[in-house]
Amino acid sequence: MLGENLHQTSSRDETLILVEETKKMLIEVSDDDLLNYNLMTDSSKIMAMKFLSRLEVPLVMTNSDFFPIVVLQMVKLTLLHGMTPMSAIGFVYFGSMLASLGQLREGYRFANLAKKLVQRFGSKEMAGEGIAISSQT
Repeated sequence: MLGENLHQTSSRDETLILVEETKKMLIEVSDDDLLNYNLMTDSSKIMAMKFLSRLEVPLVMTNSDFFPIVVLQMVKLTLLHGMTPMSAIGFVYFGSMLASLGQLREGYRFANLAKKLVQRFGSKEMAGEGIAISSQT
């Protein structure tokens, strides 16, 4: 999909490994670093982020096993290629996912980061979803 390969898994254990890998990518990155991260410039990556962000709600309703894979891919794309307004959606769902795993402090961190990213980008397009999800975390 748009040059991105999504990990095909339905196993909870495999998904938890991917969550831990993503957390390792973020361990040395502060919130300030993320808020001042370079912008994504590759148009195919930006389009992939837009596409992935549109998959979130339908996946929650139809294929919840695949939902975390999309979230983790959005965070990974952001870390490797830069920030977009859609990055806030990836981070808010990542925070929600961590909170649901009992990692409340980390979940709150990324939900709060998502709110700050919405403010940074002034993206009305992403604000509603970001605020709605972060208020549930």
